[in-house]
Formats: sequence, structure tokens, C-alpha cells
Amino acid sequence: MDVARNAAGDLVTLEQVRGLAVIPDLWCPGELPDGEECSAEVWTTALHSTKKAAAFAAHHGEGCDESSQRSKDRPGDAGHQHQQGARPVRWRMRLGVAEPSTGPDGRRRPNPDRPGQLTRRHRTEPTQQEADSADQRSFSTLLVNLVYGTMPAGLELVLGGQDPVPANSVIVHARDASIAARLNTDVIIWGSVAGYTRTRWDGLMIRLTDAADQVAILVDKKNLARLNITDAGALLGRHVIAFGRYTLPEESKRPHVRTLHATLAFNPRVIRRRR
Repeated sequence: MDVARNAAGDLVTLEQVRGLAVIPDLWCPGELPDGEECSAEVWTTALHSTKKAAAFAAHHGEGCDESSQRSKDRPGDAGHQHQQGARPVRWRMRLGVAEPSTGPDGRRRPNPDRPGQLTRRHRTEPTQQEADSADQRSFSTLLVNLVYGTMPAGLELVLGGQDPVPANSVIVHARDASIAARLNTDVIIWGSVAGYTRTRWDGLMIRLTDAADQVAILVDKKNLARLNITDAGALLGRHVIAFGRYTLPEESKRPHVRTLHATLAFNPRVIRRRR
């Protein structure tokens, strides 16, 4: 898990707590099947490790979408260390397509003090080639880092089956997302919600503040249902992020990015808090 909620109700990332002398009380902001927040108590793991990926951990509620209960161990030799190169600063973005969830080191390990039958321990060796690995991240987490200016230096992103790309080559703020620079490319666009228009297919066309060429985000009804968005007016002023194709329809002078899969997120998050 890569994002948690603090006592003030704000989402915080690993990068924001890494330098703190005392980790504050944190809770899981994950979504349960009934739409409420998990709210399980959260702690940190491997926060200063150079061998494993840091993560937030919790005893999640049943069905929490931030848990890693469905992931599987990697094949390996239990109890033996394997040399690997340094880990790159790389995030594999969750696109919302069907795939097993994994823990911060690629597998689920319910008890870190008991090696699993297939657990593979790694030892970083600087002379080895850089490891081809990536930490899973949600678009909610990416948005929090963008809003608070805590993006890691040299970050690479993996989107689906594509090769890793520099984050700054695919992430664009709405004010810089011009037709000349981004038309017919896949982009991660973000900004604040200035307004919206209902579409004929029960979706939303979200307008963004100071957007170049008035580019908007097209959200279909599946994403609206997934996020439990029934009052579009409540989105005004929130930050939003989406991944999709930058297109300019023939019948329109205004471009838009159509959200792919479950890659739409808001900050503050649109979700019912657990009572």
C-alpha cells in the first residue's frame, strides 16, 4: 500500500513520511465492497531499506482494494539470498484491469518473520545490472505526490505492457496539455476541476482550470459508478488525474482525454468514509 490517511483526513504518501522522526497515526483509505473506507490502522515497512521497497501495511478489512491478499509468492529457493542490482525509481501504475495484486516486493508474505516456501530473498550488489523491477502505485497516490510536489527525482512509469518511460514525458498539467504538444498521444493529465458537462451517454466531460486549448477529461458512466459519483457538483475545486488518449474529435474544436480503465482519481478522494 502506497498511500494512507492521517488524523486530519488528508492522504499522505511514503515520500511525505519518510523524513519524519515520528510517524503519525495513519489509517487505510482503501475502499471496501460496500463503498466505505477500510480505515484499518496503518504502519510502515522497509521505510529506509535499500534492498526492499518501502510500503504502508495494515490488517485490512475484508475485500479492501488496497490489500494484497490475492497475490502469489514468486518461485524461488526458500531461505537463500540472490544477488541483484540496485532497484530503479520506477512505478507500475495500476490501470484497473484484472491482475493479481502484489506486495511491495512482488509477493504476499503474511508474516515477515517466517519465510514462505517460495520466498526469494534478495541482496543488493552494486556491481550487478540494475534490477528490472517496479513498485505498484495507484493514480490516487500519483496525484497526491503531484499536488504536494513530492515526486521522486528520476522517476520512471510503467503503463500496462509498455516499456518504462520518464514520468515527466507522459505526465502533463492541464495548462501545458496543448493540442500542438499532445494530440494523439497517451498522457496522464492532471489539474483542478473548473466545471463539467453531462454527455449523451450518461458520462461527464470535466473542464479543467486554465487548461490549454480547453482540454477536458471524458469520464464514462462505468468510472462514475466505480467512484460512486452521484453529485457531479461535489467535484468542483478538487484536483483530478486521468490517463488516456489525447484526442480531438472531427466535429469539435475542443480536445479531451478519455479515461482508460480505472485510472481516474480525485483529491480529496470521492468515497464514503467508514463510520
